[in-house]
Amino acid sequence: MNFQPLDAERLRTTQQVAAELFPWEREHQVALAAALSPTEHAGFFGSHRLASVRCWTAHIGHGPVCGLATLYGYQAQPDELWLAWFGLLPDSRGFGRGAKMLDWIISTMRAEGRHTLRLWTTDEQEYAKATQLYLRRGFTPEEYPAHPDEDWKTLVFSLGLDGHSPIPWSAVLDRGELCGRELPTAAAAAA
Repeated sequence: MNFQPLDAERLRTTQQVAAELFPWEREHQVALAAALSPTEHAGFFGSHRLASVRCWTAHIGHGPVCGLATLYGYQAQPDELWLAWFGLLPDSRGFGRGAKMLDWIISTMRAEGRHTLRLWTTDEQEYAKATQLYLRRGFTPEEYPAHPDEDWKTLVFSLGLDGHSPIPWSAVLDRGELCGRELPTAAAAAA
């Protein structure tokens, strides 16, 4: 596996990969473009209280984009990053590739001096393998009740990158929305 910073040449392909991985979400389309052109997407940054959006594309050898890892940095939590859009296409999974990608993100964020890496997912069966990976890497989970019209719970995972246990997300002051989290009624209204 190798990882490349998102660039304009791979933007459309990466948006297509994100749409395949997260067909019920729409935010990644804007987030990926915002990673390349923050000034043009100042409204996106402002409405989400973001300081940064970065994305890397995943490739097997020199092959096409087969996955992505996107990080959101929030203004109110400058030492933290959120792993927002993270995944590999189904035919690229296996052989420990997801673990390699997560390990690369963790290592890169540690080298930058970040204190905490967070992500959210759900307790749905389709995410069970990913959830086990996060636990094996030392992430601490927090469970949140289902939103209206949902049958699943939201899980927020936090990992201390500096040798300390992170503050639980529920105890973070001035925390914003979960990156990419859409309420079902909002998503239905947008459709």
